[in-house]
Amino acid sequence: MLKVPNINLGLIAVIFVLLVVSISVACAHQPRLVIGDNASNDNPIVIQNPEVSQAFYGELQGQSNYYQIKSDNQFKFYLNLLVPASPGIPPDFISAQVLDSSGNVILTLDGTNSTWNSYFEEFGGDYYLKGPETKADLPAGTYYIKIFNTANQGKYSIAIGEEESFPLDETMKALVTIPLLKEQIFGKPVPTLFFEFLGIIIAFGSTLVLFALLLMSRKSKEITQLTVTLNSMVKPVIWLGIAITTIVWLYVMYKNPFNIEGIVNTILLVVLIIFNWYIGSKLAKTEFGKLPLISMTVFIILWLIYTYLAIALI
Repeated sequence: MLKVPNINLGLIAVIFVLLVVSISVACAHQPRLVIGDNASNDNPIVIQNPEVSQAFYGELQGQSNYYQIKSDNQFKFYLNLLVPASPGIPPDFISAQVLDSSGNVILTLDGTNSTWNSYFEEFGGDYYLKGPETKADLPAGTYYIKIFNTANQGKYSIAIGEEESFPLDETMKALVTIPLLKEQIFGKPVPTLFFEFLGIIIAFGSTLVLFALLLMSRKSKEITQLTVTLNSMVKPVIWLGIAITTIVWLYVMYKNPFNIEGIVNTILLVVLIIFNWYIGSKLAKTEFGKLPLISMTVFIILWLIYTYLAIALI
């Protein structure tokens, strides 16, 4: 009977909790990617929970974008305008008007005649230019936010609400949304993504093969021996993948060394390197009935988490 060490189960729980807490603390806004949505006056993007801190990422493509807020109660309204700051790409400053249900303008943010300051978003590790903002206590009703500039062109972000809330489901959504933001808003370089994924595929892919064999080894001495043999063969391949992954990651961190998520993922990469050495030595001595399944499962989970976070930062 396979004995399950308590320390490994505790390690899984501790790592999971620490990473989720780190992500939740670092995030200022719940990200919403709305590029490609037909955000016209007749079909506005609906903002749920307007008091909760959210960031909407959109693009003007020849017409103004519209957002809609419906509230049955008085609420605290907050709006801030931002545009992505990408090297070599001039920013397209935006303006905003807040309209009531009759189309009357009740608030205006003039981006053209405002001061835009550099702003570093710690979670994703990206730079923005932060423009005008406004606050107001608005009565119950329906409101529209019109986003525009002179040419109605360019990518932008609007921050809505000041109440910070980042439950677990939003944390998981953010890990999926942020990589898309980096591609569609910031145009992150494809070569960096390619080589990072090449390293991950080589190392993590080989590890998954060993894990699958290890699971089958529970019922077969022959497969156990095959796993030991294959481990000695693929060990250099896994280390090659880790080396590529590490080199690319060091380059990413060199360009952006102060973001919180990057520091967390760097620590996780160090843990992965240590775990790879530990798992390799365990597999080299594996015997039928004494399989390092728990350690290998932890290793797989760590790889999955690292991959998600790496995607978010590159």
